[in-house]
Amino acid sequence: MPTVQSTSIFVTAPDGAKSPDSITAGNSSIWVEYGDGAKSDGSAGSSTIVQYDLLGNAQNTYTLPGLADGLKADPATGNVWVLQNQDGNSTITLIDPATKQVSVPLSYAAPYLYGAESTRGYDDVAFVGQKVFLSYTNPANPGDPVVQQLTNGTAPFGSLQTTDVLRFGDTGTNLITGETNQPLPVADPDSLKSMADGSLILTGEADKAFTIISNPGTTQQSASFVTLPAGSSSPDDVIMPTAASGTFYVSNQNDNNILAVKVDGLNTKDLYASVGTSVDQIDPATGTVTPIITGLNAAHGLLFMPAASGTPDLAALFQTLSQDLYQAFANLSTSAGQAGASGPAGMTPDASTPLATSIISLIGGNASSALAGLLPVAKA
Repeated sequence: MPTVQSTSIFVTAPDGAKSPDSITAGNSSIWVEYGDGAKSDGSAGSSTIVQYDLLGNAQNTYTLPGLADGLKADPATGNVWVLQNQDGNSTITLIDPATKQVSVPLSYAAPYLYGAESTRGYDDVAFVGQKVFLSYTNPANPGDPVVQQLTNGTAPFGSLQTTDVLRFGDTGTNLITGETNQPLPVADPDSLKSMADGSLILTGEADKAFTIISNPGTTQQSASFVTLPAGSSSPDDVIMPTAASGTFYVSNQNDNNILAVKVDGLNTKDLYASVGTSVDQIDPATGTVTPIITGLNAAHGLLFMPAASGTPDLAALFQTLSQDLYQAFANLSTSAGQAGASGPAGMTPDASTPLATSIISLIGGNASSALAGLLPVAKA
């Protein structure tokens, strides 16, 4: 049974921003999308994307037209993908964190429709190696795609080309009953995540279900699903954790903040989903639902970051830092004709005169290591 060790507010929406939703991690940062009341067909409004460091300090802020719903960092390129307008007139914008450059919105090729007749869109993106997959909203007829592969790859330009991976009306295995050839619950495709084994997991929001696509886009592809019990709230986001302990970051939308919840005792074969006022543990073999984080106010985006593999040796980190500080000041004293002071055992001043930038770089590097080591303790 998972245990909640601590809960804290990671960040509160910045001035002028509201409705936090999607969360992703990349480039040693946590990225959050604020919908800001924009229209989901792109007809009005804009959204805010904020890059935070791991302590919750805002590093960069971007404003993009329309409703940014899907948000994902590509581990292959480092770029952050923003999917806009999930209910019509969809586009993708790429943010390069290294240069802070923002691409022009990329549009989809035919047969995708734009304008007044655009009633479908793309909600989320997931990466499996060099492959890019998209969840496609609002299917109306059997055969309508609900998951597609972007054939432009991880560095798209020009018109976005796609090929179908999963369609409305496809069948799969009900993991709870074991029945095969059952209609997949994909009438309302939403969040799309990749799993450690290369599978995809798709949230069916109104379906109150999750569909797992194994070997997506290959001839070995298969699908299975698990549904929530009758009377459940609609899920938004779902993950399968890669470790038994770590931190969930949850968009607590109606309270306009992101919570950081440190947990232990997770089952790495279970699903964990944001569902209404809670984050629930779901056993895919039985369908059993166990709330583990409760008291939320419209839970939406969900991110899991595993705990560090070991506890940092803070004493060693700060001993290294103190030695660097001594060496730096000893060097400065030497250059001023004041050498000879004693320092930590085994340390002798460097007779050469240092550059100030080298000293700062040396101190800063080890200070960063020390503070990074403190982070898991500070967030506990």
